[in-house]
Amino acid sequence: MTSPDSYADLEQRIRERIESDGPITFAEFMEEALYGDGGYYTRPRPVSPVSPDGDYFTSPSSHPGFGALIALQLRDFWGLLGKPGVFDAVELGSGDGTLARDVVAYAGLLGGAFNDALRYTEFDRSASGSAPLPAGVTGCVLSNELLDAFPVHRFAVDGGELLELYVAVEDGVLTESPRPVSDPEIAGRVAPFIAELPDGYRGEVNLGLGAWSEHVAGILERGYVLTIDYGGTARELYRHGRSEGSLRAYYRHTLSQNPFRHIGDQDLTAHVDFSAVDLELSRVGFDALGITTQTAFLDRLGIRTFLARLPELGLSASEVERNRMPLLWLARPDGLGRFKVAIHSRRVEARTPIGLDSRGSGYDPLSLPPVTLSADDSHFELLGGYPGGNTEFTPTWAELLGEDEDDDA
Repeated sequence: MTSPDSYADLEQRIRERIESDGPITFAEFMEEALYGDGGYYTRPRPVSPVSPDGDYFTSPSSHPGFGALIALQLRDFWGLLGKPGVFDAVELGSGDGTLARDVVAYAGLLGGAFNDALRYTEFDRSASGSAPLPAGVTGCVLSNELLDAFPVHRFAVDGGELLELYVAVEDGVLTESPRPVSDPEIAGRVAPFIAELPDGYRGEVNLGLGAWSEHVAGILERGYVLTIDYGGTARELYRHGRSEGSLRAYYRHTLSQNPFRHIGDQDLTAHVDFSAVDLELSRVGFDALGITTQTAFLDRLGIRTFLARLPELGLSASEVERNRMPLLWLARPDGLGRFKVAIHSRRVEARTPIGLDSRGSGYDPLSLPPVTLSADDSHFELLGGYPGGNTEFTPTWAELLGEDEDDDA
């Protein structure tokens, strides 16, 4: 168990390690800051980091409609797999379990054979109560904002040369120290783009995706991988316009790029390279079915129906608004809607899941059971305003999806 003093001297322990053994890679620093003794995800804390008094909020914490729509995609996967008697949904990085509770609750509302078949397992490396992970299952391995929290190696371009940014101590202060790369894979990831990158360019490489993909392959014998996170393709990430990289620190809903402040008290994340995700999963036998935005994904599954039916549920005007705003934020392009949704499959007939089907699959969401916040709901309350935005948001769906007004895709 983490002692009360362990996180207080986390920075000092990192300093002592560097002073004793020399500079460490940023991935090693990030591992300690997030997952070491007293790290961000292992230290005891009086409030959840996903809360108004915490550091950030997520799609599952915004409204139970997100989990309901994920349940609908899982039901679609189940159907594409031939409606097996047992359908395992294994969530990696489940955090406080909000998504798991919402998915299972909505599956119960849906009822029928899918609800009977669904077996949901949640796992989080920072939670002592996580269930043992199954192996060789048929179903889906899913995650929401998991890969962005993997430790990353940082690099910089200097005179056309790629250098890794280590963490060193100078004059008693943690600082960056450019050195030769620690792993050839770092250079391999960036090599196709380095001629286009200006001097001073900074970026990140996540080498943990290989181990993650092997882990997923060990769990899933047949089925789907559903990955929701922020990021882009390698070409989108490693380009001139992103010269500062994507590493971000979150502390009490304040965003910064300084990883050396509030060590153990602030979250550290980096954008996900979905090209690398495709590559690593393909190495262990998965096919990439496609990638889309969270806005488009949730629209195809029925979020428009959830919104349209709110006035029909007998709710007060304030309760309608209390539910409408977080549902819209889930799809807002400059909010959570900018997240990417990637789907991969293994040993499945090549058919397009609903969430990726831009042509329309005949799926009709009009009969969906409604889902609303309860009076004493634990989801993140957004009624008072959106972090980083205002409360006035009434776009058309064409604007949300980046479509022409007459485009029904």
